Amino acid sequence: MPKNINALLLSLNAAAAAAPEWLHLLPAASFTGVDGRGPYAAPDAAALIALFNQEGKRLPVDENHSIDLAGKTGHPSPARGWIIEMQAREDGVWGRVEWTAQGEQLVTGKEYGYLSPVFLHTAAKPYRITKVLRVALTNDPNLNFLTSLHQQEESVMLEELRKALGLPETATEAEVLAAVSANHAAHQADVALMAQIRTAAGLSSDVAGEAVVTAIQSRGKVTAPEVENAELRTQLVSLQSQLTTLATTTARDKAVSTIETAIKDGKIVPVLKEHMIARHMKNPSEVEAEIALMPSLNAGGLGGRKVPENGGPQLTEEDRQVAAMMGIDEKTFAEQAKALHGKGL
Repeated sequence: MPKNINALLLSLNAAAAAAPEWLHLLPAASFTGVDGRGPYAAPDAAALIALFNQEGKRLPVDENHSIDLAGKTGHPSPARGWIIEMQAREDGVWGRVEWTAQGEQLVTGKEYGYLSPVFLHTAAKPYRITKVLRVALTNDPNLNFLTSLHQQEESVMLEELRKALGLPETATEAEVLAAVSANHAAHQADVALMAQIRTAAGLSSDVAGEAVVTAIQSRGKVTAPEVENAELRTQLVSLQSQLTTLATTTARDKAVSTIETAIKDGKIVPVLKEHMIARHMKNPSEVEAEIALMPSLNAGGLGGRKVPENGGPQLTEEDRQVAAMMGIDEKTFAEQAKALHGKGL
């Protein structure tokens, strides 16, 4: 059955309430600050991370550079988090943070949206960064191209939605939104179906879930006329059939989409469409794994096959591998390939 949309919303709210685990400390390329400071050469991520690991010292996360401003004059400058690990990524240097209770509250409460790193650099331009000292929470960043806390929050929410919907990590934002819409539509269908069940059973609208089943079962055991019991049983069988049809339709829709894409990519011949759809509905993960391993039949016309005088292509070693992955014998595959050849494919 489709997931309840309320569960997705709860997951979304939980994701929104979580402070990010990683902070974007430095970009990957050379840069200049908004105030004109720089230019700074592209950071040597490996060297900076090696120095951090060698010193073994956690780096503080403060508010508005309080350590460099208020702290220098003897005023409090508490850390709101501590960088305990550094990592090189495609877009620069990131730091894994352990938030204090106050720091987590500041971030989840959206009181700050950006980051401002503090680092040492050489005296000559272009300046070369030699050490990362700390990073500040701020709303007026000098490096406005670092990943903001708001962007990270959106990324966390997207990842949580992927997990809640059972989607792979590679699913795009558009695919996630499409899955949310599909689940919402399925949930609405479930709501309507449950309303019909309550009406048929003579139950009030506030009776839900297992209570509906219990009420119907109990009603069948009471001294109700045999005719009424028979009618209820008939209605339950009909409604169960509708539920089964809804689940089957959802599975078939996904199977059709997957197999049609594979046909378009040249990985499955059209004549096997219904066969592969039926297999996908029974075991989607197995079929999708097979499709991922299949070569594209579009990649070279007949793929080096020689067409004999009888008009049908001979099986190559690649054909035999494809036939094996599809779960059909070589004779059947050859006949289907011959039929497709006769159609000019």
